[in-house]
Amino acid sequence: MEILNPLIDYDKQLLLFLHSQGYIFWDDFWIFITNPLHWIPLFFVIYFLGYRAFGTRKSIYIAIITALSAASSLMLVNLIKNYFQRLRPLNDSSINKSIRVLVEYNDFSFVSGHSTVSFTIAFLSFWILKKQYKYSFFIFLFPLLFAYSRIYLAAHFPTDILFGMLLGYLIALFFYKILKRFIFKPSFI
Repeated sequence: MEILNPLIDYDKQLLLFLHSQGYIFWDDFWIFITNPLHWIPLFFVIYFLGYRAFGTRKSIYIAIITALSAASSLMLVNLIKNYFQRLRPLNDSSINKSIRVLVEYNDFSFVSGHSTVSFTIAFLSFWILKKQYKYSFFIFLFPLLFAYSRIYLAAHFPTDILFGMLLGYLIALFFYKILKRFIFKPSFI
């Protein structure tokens, strides 16, 4: 594991730099952004767009598959976190004296669940809606803000976020292939 030490040190330095750019004025905003419950209205908007594009039956199936992808993301993230057991920045004694603690967490850091789940939903939604809506790429604002909030709050290291994005992409790809095969095939009514 010593081969990873330079990467881990760089990761810590990058977090400290990004976290140090924060100001008290923005703290409440980023605490609000990081709360998954505050994003529920966006999920209803995405569902409504799917409903308008595909009708009731397909949109319900899409919603079910999307929920399964999110649940799968959470389960996989918990397995990975418990395997690697990387401390969160605010719990890492090598850097936590340089961090403003805005939130408290006692679980592990790698990979970011917020990043993984939000990018899973975003990629899946984008691929589903991109032919129907010209500006569907705006959906990526959601996971980008969500992911940055985790760095701002020192809840995750940048690599936790990046690997969460990658994992979210892969999970979304898997579930999109399921959707294409069973829901978007021409014979599906």
